[in-house]
Amino acid sequence: MIKHGFAGQGFAGRLLAGVALLLVPAVAGAQDVRDLDAEQSNVRNFTGNVGSEPAVFEVSIAAQTVLKIDVITTSELDPTVKVTDAFTGEVLAEDDDSGGDLNSRVTIPGADGRRVRIEVSRFSYDGMEEAGYQSGSFDLRLTSMVQSPQTLRNVTWGSALGGTLLGDDEHQFAFEGVPGQLLEVALLRSEDGNLDPYLELRDPAGDVVASNDDSGGNLNSLLRHVMQASGTYTITARDYGSNGGDYTLRVAEQRELVVQAPLQVISIGDHAEGRLGTGYENGDIDPAEIMYQLSEETIADIVSGDGEVTIRMTAAEGGDSEFNNGLDPYVELGFDTPLGFASVDSDDDSGGSLNAMLPIDLSNLGRDPALLARLRIKVKSFSSTGGGYSLHITEGLELRPAYEEGAEEISPPMIHTVPSIPPPAPPAPPRLRNSSES
Repeated sequence: MIKHGFAGQGFAGRLLAGVALLLVPAVAGAQDVRDLDAEQSNVRNFTGNVGSEPAVFEVSIAAQTVLKIDVITTSELDPTVKVTDAFTGEVLAEDDDSGGDLNSRVTIPGADGRRVRIEVSRFSYDGMEEAGYQSGSFDLRLTSMVQSPQTLRNVTWGSALGGTLLGDDEHQFAFEGVPGQLLEVALLRSEDGNLDPYLELRDPAGDVVASNDDSGGNLNSLLRHVMQASGTYTITARDYGSNGGDYTLRVAEQRELVVQAPLQVISIGDHAEGRLGTGYENGDIDPAEIMYQLSEETIADIVSGDGEVTIRMTAAEGGDSEFNNGLDPYVELGFDTPLGFASVDSDDDSGGSLNAMLPIDLSNLGRDPALLARLRIKVKSFSSTGGGYSLHITEGLELRPAYEEGAEEISPPMIHTVPSIPPPAPPAPPRLRNSSES
């Protein structure tokens, strides 16, 4: 991930802009510097070769433009690129493989106009020369884009807006909020782009109240916040790296925020519903897991009758994976012990379509109501995504499917109780002898 710090303006489009044709003396010591401003080329593709020393270029970037620099290998070379200010020596960006495969890519804003030095080197590691990567040829491709201010855009529930982020550009969106409402925003990169999305949310007073980098997966950002004040909230989208690219900003449909207890009660025949996320400890508004214990009525039914049950955990329909609604249900059965949860059995996909199904015979536990009271059903996501689910317990056993071809269906297990073993008797106290004993 590439990071650099420039104050940027907004970018509204991509227009071709030529590099200023200014002949500036090159200063590179013993290295040969190729002045690209002096080369009359409309193609803006240049070739180079890297040996033991880097290939060095200098170029001027016009004001209010952004220059994308691609170093594309045309040999066995694994190129790296470093861009510095030609006059101050400040490092503006460095990259190895952001251009895909072994290629390098950086994006440099022109600010008020600047001249930069581009150094293309070979990636260095132990044994590099033995592997044959000590030198090679490459293409240097320069793409200029005109910078223009980005106006503030309004968004509301269910909105989806697109744009292009370049350099240190920031795009801002206004949202009218009410206290207690849950705002969910996703910033999504294009599949073929190099953008590393980053989101920030400011309240009506201008204070940053939430931010996010990678919670949406695949470098995408996902931000959730319960608004505390009425007024206009500002959503800021920017590139966490330096490559830029196209994006889509989405605001989820409005949904009610439900506070969920970590331990809940369930009975046979019940449908319990909930929502899972990455956990309160990670700043999420949804827990990573929820425990269920059997109701007193269910314990009495198992004690007096049949303990064969089937537990099903099903993902809520209509999930939107871009808002972490693509839950992969996972259910565990175990006991609450002084040392924590002790798992007995679990299931991931036996319920079909990633849903979980766990048939279990609790008949033996019917002899010990206290043990049934300590039985726990844990629900969570098998993957890093969250979302809504329902939990259902029914009477009777259903066979789980076999995953190997030709194998028989898997019979449900029976939980066996362990007979209690009395503790060993304490050792007898030592016998004291009186003075008459020899």
